Amino acid sequence: MATETWIFESGRADELRMVDPAHARNLLFDFDGTLADSAPLHAEAFYDVLRQERPALLSGFSYEPLKGLTTADAFRQLGIVDEGEVRKLGAKKRAQYREFVDRGRVSLLPGARELLREGASAGYRLFLVTSGSGPTVRAALAAMALLDVFVDVVTADDVKLGKPFPDPFLMCLQRNGLGGPESIVIEDAESGVIAARAANLAVVGVNNREVEPIVDYFFPDLRKLHAAIANRNAEVL
Repeated sequence: MATETWIFESGRADELRMVDPAHARNLLFDFDGTLADSAPLHAEAFYDVLRQERPALLSGFSYEPLKGLTTADAFRQLGIVDEGEVRKLGAKKRAQYREFVDRGRVSLLPGARELLREGASAGYRLFLVTSGSGPTVRAALAAMALLDVFVDVVTADDVKLGKPFPDPFLMCLQRNGLGGPESIVIEDAESGVIAARAANLAVVGVNNREVEPIVDYFFPDLRKLHAAIANRNAEVL
């Protein structure tokens, strides 16, 4: 039976959050890996830059630990300590990824467009909070005809500290006058979940089973989340 309450089960056994859709007004989406099937392209861009500039770092390279980080923080995570080099490599990586965007290689994940349409139809205000750079993210949104879907877009350019720090989500709340209890984050990456938690926001995990233990509720794909919003009901999996 459909219910008017979404139940978000926390990964912490001592916490159970109840989110009433009548009070939940705002959905704060991550972009890469949450809505966009872009992780393989980010991995390719990092790989290309490292191959050209730092081939020694390619041994054992994996994009997985870098998901959700800003480009600069990702290179720091890879062991680049000189900030001048971080900026240089970051510019090259962004240029490479922007080329992928301009060539139409970035696409939405299955169910993403329908989810956004359903969310807007259900009366939710949609926001994008991403670790991507502003020009690249907006170019991707424009290519996907999504620029007008979001009330606001917060990118890495808007904050000094990106995910896993809470600053991107706090910026979104502050800039748009949003209340935390009426806002829900949709994320696929651990760094994004940590950031949302630090901002004291409820988190729905999608697409990535690795985040299931640390989110309030998890959907394995966007189609299932779409169905939950459409029905105003989320069954406990």
